[in-house]
Amino acid sequence: MEIVKIAWRNIWRNKARSLVILISVCIGMVGGIFATAAMIGMMNQRVDNAIETEISHIQLHNPKFIDNQEQEFYIDTTDEIVNKIAQSEYVSGVSRRLKITAMISSAETAAGVVINGVIPSEEKNVSDLHTRIVEGDFFTENKSNEIVISQNMAEKLKLDIKSKLVLTFQDANGDIISDSYKICGIYRTKNQMFDEMQIFVKMDHLNKICGYDENVAQEIAVLLKNNEQLTEAATEIKALVGKDISVRTWKEISPDLGMMTDMMAQYSGYILFIILMALAFGIINTMLMAILERKKELGMMMAIGMNKSKIRIMIVWETVFLTFTGTIMGVIIAQVLVSYFGRTGIDLTMYAEGFESIGYDAVLYPALNLEFYVQVVVLTVFTALFSAIFPIRRAIKMNPAEVLRTE
Repeated sequence: MEIVKIAWRNIWRNKARSLVILISVCIGMVGGIFATAAMIGMMNQRVDNAIETEISHIQLHNPKFIDNQEQEFYIDTTDEIVNKIAQSEYVSGVSRRLKITAMISSAETAAGVVINGVIPSEEKNVSDLHTRIVEGDFFTENKSNEIVISQNMAEKLKLDIKSKLVLTFQDANGDIISDSYKICGIYRTKNQMFDEMQIFVKMDHLNKICGYDENVAQEIAVLLKNNEQLTEAATEIKALVGKDISVRTWKEISPDLGMMTDMMAQYSGYILFIILMALAFGIINTMLMAILERKKELGMMMAIGMNKSKIRIMIVWETVFLTFTGTIMGVIIAQVLVSYFGRTGIDLTMYAEGFESIGYDAVLYPALNLEFYVQVVVLTVFTALFSAIFPIRRAIKMNPAEVLRTE
């Protein structure tokens, strides 16, 4: 215990030097942790937006539809499948969709789109699109030929609520047909690429126009209660529906998102590694300077009987105190910043157009879990212990008699 007290007093004998290293460690920790939190928060937001608005956690298709996107490749008996999946403990909602490539045209211009035939009551259980309506409604009960389009598309086609437009597409027999619709709602998401292609109509009306059976769908979307249960839920759903239906998770549907999620864990590891390496060199330099300044003192301690093991322990404690104090200060400040901006967000709306063009939110919410903070503290302590090796070797190699004779 006496060695611990001596070590604590020793690091404050040169307050300026100790404060410099403490502040350096603190700033390094704050910068590294907050940068990691910002990247992870941005990635989490992108994944959440993709799942909640665009693709859901899991999608079911006819395997041939994935390869060709032809509407003739659909899933039969969707009522039975939906009822089975809805009973799973992992599932929050299930929705059927018709997916048809079409041409949308107004009096001004035309564009290629993907028609999503949806059942509004089911779609609300798997998608938050109904909360992203900026004008009008997400369908009404009495009218069948309603359509919901994006704000970008409305501006491009120079349309407004209650404006009429025409969709041209193939029916179930492969014949080209046209159908007129009235705009009931205009939406806007955080992904301009999604907005420019996706339109929504009522599935029952689209079934009648195309000549499909009402129990048919090209896609079944599944939203889970917890993304952490993705693998277990996918395995269970595959067992429920059999081999004739393709079951894919969001990581398989959008592999770029899955890859970026995995890469983010690596990036955070790289940032932490860089911080720890800089910390190690700072500690080694500081402790060597402290030992060189105290050569006579250490020599005197050895001369009066303090053995080398106690010298080692004292230097280890000095190193740990110096590092751990700065680390704890940095972690606390970083956690406060991450918590604050995690609630209020970092406003980057001046770059909104650029962010939304690639599917990212212009308001960034940093996020980190407790596990990362624990890893930082534990790895910092190990780095401090490792960094103490060289100064210890330098200290215990000193010859007390020679040190005491030096001026």
